Amino acid sequence: MDETDVNEGPGEDGNGYLMYIEASAGDVYYLLVDRAVGSGPLSLFYTGTAKLPNAVTANQPENLVNCDTDGNPDGFTDFNLDLQTSTIIGPQTDVAVSYHETLNDASIGINPLTSPYHSIANPQTIYARIERTNGCSDLTSFTIEVGSPELMTPADVLFCNYNSPALYPLDSIIPEVIVNSQGYIFSYHYTQNDADNNTNPIGRYVNLTETPLTIYVRVTDENDPLCFAVTSFQASINTIKRATQPEGFIVCDQDFDGQISVNLNEKEAEILNGLPASDFQISYYTSIDDRLNGTNPVSGSFRNTENPQTIYVRMLEIATGCFDYTQFNIVVNPLPIPVFDQDLYYYCLNASEPLQISVQAGFRYYVWNTGEEGANLNKILIDTPGIYSVTVTNYYGCENNVSVEVFPSDVATIKEIKVIDFSGSNNSIEVIAEGPGIYDYALDTNLIYQNSNIFKGLKNGYYTVFVRDRRGCGIVSQQVLILDYPRYFTPNDDGYHDYWHIIGMDEFPKAKIYIFDRFGKLLKQISPSSKGWDGTNQKKTQLPTNDYWFTIEIENRPKYRGHFTLKR
Repeated sequence: MDETDVNEGPGEDGNGYLMYIEASAGDVYYLLVDRAVGSGPLSLFYTGTAKLPNAVTANQPENLVNCDTDGNPDGFTDFNLDLQTSTIIGPQTDVAVSYHETLNDASIGINPLTSPYHSIANPQTIYARIERTNGCSDLTSFTIEVGSPELMTPADVLFCNYNSPALYPLDSIIPEVIVNSQGYIFSYHYTQNDADNNTNPIGRYVNLTETPLTIYVRVTDENDPLCFAVTSFQASINTIKRATQPEGFIVCDQDFDGQISVNLNEKEAEILNGLPASDFQISYYTSIDDRLNGTNPVSGSFRNTENPQTIYVRMLEIATGCFDYTQFNIVVNPLPIPVFDQDLYYYCLNASEPLQISVQAGFRYYVWNTGEEGANLNKILIDTPGIYSVTVTNYYGCENNVSVEVFPSDVATIKEIKVIDFSGSNNSIEVIAEGPGIYDYALDTNLIYQNSNIFKGLKNGYYTVFVRDRRGCGIVSQQVLILDYPRYFTPNDDGYHDYWHIIGMDEFPKAKIYIFDRFGKLLKQISPSSKGWDGTNQKKTQLPTNDYWFTIEIENRPKYRGHFTLKR
């Protein structure tokens, strides 16, 4: 085919070649390819794009209900179909909506209806066609119905309230009366006649009591006052029986662990406070959330897990389902721990003043076993040994007591002083003291007290023995004499050791002192009160340097024998 044989038209490139065509849906086209020269094989390739026009969607509208208030009560009336247009279109543009009596008319877009449209059936289906200017279309439908508003029968209103009467907002019943309340006016009446005639409305609130009250609800089309429907419900209240808050479990912590086991059921009588137990169910919970949800109840024997711990109570009235809340605490208060300021006390029997004993201050009350008591009496004065106790009360009202023993003590009585003398370095004193106290001992040579009552290695002479009560009840003393003889003397008139003299012998005036030579010959008898032996015999003749012997006889004592040296 010669290119000059092709007339230019839509889709031609200027040389007569066909470049594209404008196709319509349903068209059929054929492509003829003729080879002008030769008879060889031919390959054909074709490609390109196809663009579809924008689609359109018909949104589903609500059904229409109109009352037959046109003056001809035949069950048919006018409907404004155009009220549905905006819903069907939605946000789409470049579209038009038409309404039809049949699906066929809507499908091919013929016999559109005008608005207002007078219904011909009840109920009646109306078909809507939405079409875009590019020819795309979609269909939907809805129902038009002649009748009053379609109402539901609401459930009776019965609620729990603490007080009677209780104010009830009547508009809260609307969701139970009609599915979609837009476009309607609601009024409430005490009688069917008032509701039918729209007279004597009772306002938006009503006082309810335990006596059921019938409320009539009139629902009127806001665009047609003659289009209405009436339904009713009964309303009343159940007065909530109040739970009485019981006393808590408040105890003293006898074992110092902060816990106690209690029987929760003991609180039921207090909670009911005279209400019949068979009419109620009482439950206990350890948290507010558990009480609200009715989960994890506790009952019977319960041991607290924290201190203090709140137990949350729900008292349910079985017949009405009404309930009330209360709560109480489990509190384990600490015991007071009184402590005496000393572990032990000692009372001096020889004391001129009483002894004070005390526990710490700060408790609320003190009661002593002496009969003394008072709010600040944490100390008392006593004048007798014995066991003393005090019971203290803290500010939680918990009591505890403590005892202490007051032991007697006194200044010592020295019953005897045992002396070992005439023994040189083995001279000693043993002090025998009596009394209820514990005693320490000392000599005036150093006044260092010791536990032992024996002093050893003492020289001859006078000593003062001291006995001290360790508890501070006093000190007694007594002088003691240790007798011993000089081991030598030098009678040379130089003023030193000129006489062989035994210190303290003058206290034994009846004692007999005899001096002998080494052969046992009596040389002289010395008076206990004399200066001693001057180294002469009875003829006043000075005796030579030598060892001499002696005997001492003291009443009620053994005879002492020994020897010494005379040096010239």
